[in-house]
Amino acid sequence: MKKFSLFFAILFVAFSVKAQVVDSMLNVYAEQMPFEKVHLHIDKDVYRVGETIWFKGYLFNGFSLSAYSKNLYAELINSEGTILQRKVYPIIESASAGSFDISDTWPAGSYTVRAYTTWMLNFDTAFVFQKTISLLTKDGATAAKSIISEGQTFSIQFFPEGGNLVNAVESVVAFKANDNHGMPVKVKGKIVDSKGVVVTGFSSMHDGMGSFSLLPIAGENYTAVWTDEKGKESKTGLPLAKEQGVVLKITSLGGKKVFQIARSEGVPDDWKRINIIALLGQERVYKAKANLENTTITTGAIPVDQLPSGIMQITVFSEKWEPIAERIVMVNNENYYFTAKVNMPELNTIFRAKNTLEIQVDDTLLSNMSVSVTDAALGRQSSQDNIISRSLLTGDIKGYVHNPAYYFSNTSDTIASHLDLVMMTHGWRRYNWGMMSRGKKPVIKFPMEDYQSIEAKVFGVTTVSPLRPDEQLLVIILNKDSSRQFVEMNKSAVDKFYSPGVILFDTATLYYQFVKDKKAEKDLSLAFNNNFYKGVKRVDISNDFPVLIVDSSVLSRAKYFAEKNNQFNLGNVLETVVVKNTTKKKSRLEELDEKYARGMFRSSDAYIFDFTGEGNNFFLDIFSYLQGKVPGLQITGNGSNATLTWRGSKPLLYLNEIPSEVEMLSSISASEVAYIKVLRPPFFGGIGGGAGGAIAVYTKKGDENKISRSGLGLSKTKLVGYSAKKEFYSPNYSDLSVSANVAADFRTTLYWNPFVLTDATRQKVRLDFFNNDVTKAYRIVLEGVNEIGKVIRIEQVVKQTK
Repeated sequence: MKKFSLFFAILFVAFSVKAQVVDSMLNVYAEQMPFEKVHLHIDKDVYRVGETIWFKGYLFNGFSLSAYSKNLYAELINSEGTILQRKVYPIIESASAGSFDISDTWPAGSYTVRAYTTWMLNFDTAFVFQKTISLLTKDGATAAKSIISEGQTFSIQFFPEGGNLVNAVESVVAFKANDNHGMPVKVKGKIVDSKGVVVTGFSSMHDGMGSFSLLPIAGENYTAVWTDEKGKESKTGLPLAKEQGVVLKITSLGGKKVFQIARSEGVPDDWKRINIIALLGQERVYKAKANLENTTITTGAIPVDQLPSGIMQITVFSEKWEPIAERIVMVNNENYYFTAKVNMPELNTIFRAKNTLEIQVDDTLLSNMSVSVTDAALGRQSSQDNIISRSLLTGDIKGYVHNPAYYFSNTSDTIASHLDLVMMTHGWRRYNWGMMSRGKKPVIKFPMEDYQSIEAKVFGVTTVSPLRPDEQLLVIILNKDSSRQFVEMNKSAVDKFYSPGVILFDTATLYYQFVKDKKAEKDLSLAFNNNFYKGVKRVDISNDFPVLIVDSSVLSRAKYFAEKNNQFNLGNVLETVVVKNTTKKKSRLEELDEKYARGMFRSSDAYIFDFTGEGNNFFLDIFSYLQGKVPGLQITGNGSNATLTWRGSKPLLYLNEIPSEVEMLSSISASEVAYIKVLRPPFFGGIGGGAGGAIAVYTKKGDENKISRSGLGLSKTKLVGYSAKKEFYSPNYSDLSVSANVAADFRTTLYWNPFVLTDATRQKVRLDFFNNDVTKAYRIVLEGVNEIGKVIRIEQVVKQTK
């Protein structure tokens, strides 16, 4: 008896330890293994060869914005899985923006846009952002017709609630029917047993999905006899029922998710004492135990009315913490969004007319948004995946969801029941419970990335010709746009130097020299590299993501635009028009900006101050001058003791576009300053992210000439940085000389702005754009996030009514 007592005591301790391990590992995953997800706002879904795909990326972690990864990777892939373009952009304020240029030589058909961080590649790549777009030829032709062919076939899948059918225990079985291109189809049929006796009937409720109840009987097999949209009858076997097991059912009741757990007779003893855990956004929101020794059914309720909105995973474990049933449900408390207003105080759809778009956010929190304006007939995005459905639904489940935005169009019982079918027919397997119960973490192949880092490998280092232990490498980066950066690289190994957090775009020229031993470079050679993921050349494009079938009306409109472009022998992109002999006189501040600012410092989203006149020489230093002049910029103290913050971050400081410090700028006499430019956050040219904006101080031209010659006579090499930034061009037809230089304008994307920012100091933004030659209705799509992770999505079609 003592031996048995000791055995059971050890067993109890083992089970308790396993429970503690699971609890501990859930915390470890939440803290060390954050699940990131990306959403891209893309300007439209249908393109012609030669056009540009514009996108804005948003990065989430659970119910918040992700502050982890710093680099966004975006790929454009053809139908064979070949990666045609891979772009890398810095993530600042949990967002990034970029573009793809479509080649004139690519064939029409479906293409895929993927977006991810390298951290996401450590886990299941089924959660990587993926969107299908359609590419038309120059004349507007498409390959989509080949999709609807005589070879179209249909299939159906069955999903028992909780995971398995169990003999003698009633289960709900969901189903999903698709064609061979992944599109949902309507079906109806009946379930028969092995003798052909009809047990129950079924028919699809929404997008090929539906459900029915089934009580499996031991020794029986069940078959679905069903008819597809073309009237063809098919037979599909249901999953075989387990002899013993546990069935989990979930229903919604008010602000609760009610669960029922039923077991069969004959289950192992440790399946009679069960644990229930509910997870939401990597946080455990419910934990309970239940005893099924003297009963076969138990019920419980999980309060959800105060929780964030998102997918909840409910898992039933045995006493040994073996998962035996699992189900996902949607919690939708409508607390995931913030509100904004989109108005058009100036609306004109006539030939090249000016329009004014007004975006207002009453909330004082920082909001980071993007807006696209397209020809209304070419951007039918209403039910497709958007920032709401991605952050709440498609970013957390596997497989294709047809028209996911539909499930958040309202909170009616009908839509809620349709959404629950999505939950039952799609996978959610973020956790490997077996590994977790053993205290193991997944292998991390890709560490969390910082911004671009530069590594210099030195060749020729030997014991005879060593580098000094305190040696440094001075690097002057000259960008293509003529902007410059100074970087001091410290030794990271005997023959390596390293510098993290550098932001440079396109291909830059690096001038370098050793700081301590300037003769060393005569005997040594260097090779520079960055830390970017080089990736693969081909990827597996999942069949779960169907080819985009272009609506006939969209195709007709695209052909119209193509014909117009061909009629005027135009390219697909309206190139920037260079206007000569313009009579418009530039303001003094415009002249200063053109004279002093370069590249990334040319941003118009800035406050600018002219020091070339009289009256600015009486301030102690530039920080005293700026106090109170820039809304949101907080400056306390003066001189070298000045402290600066903007939106909770420290602004970057530059002297003649070279990184500087408070001590340096405070020592400059106001009489030496020509121009100060305060760039609003985020400043995308900044080392380390630029979340606090930037202050660029320019000294009078003689001083700048001295700095501009830095680097002459030094060794040099080339280094590839982030993908080159491309600005969206919108012609200003209020300048008649511009209009006269444009023979015809058939742009389908009329306006794109990836950085519409509001906060307490600027709650309303006005944006101007000009119509093309033919559009009569605009489709406006606004998406974005605020600083606490709530999202916004507004889509509306506007046109003049007379």
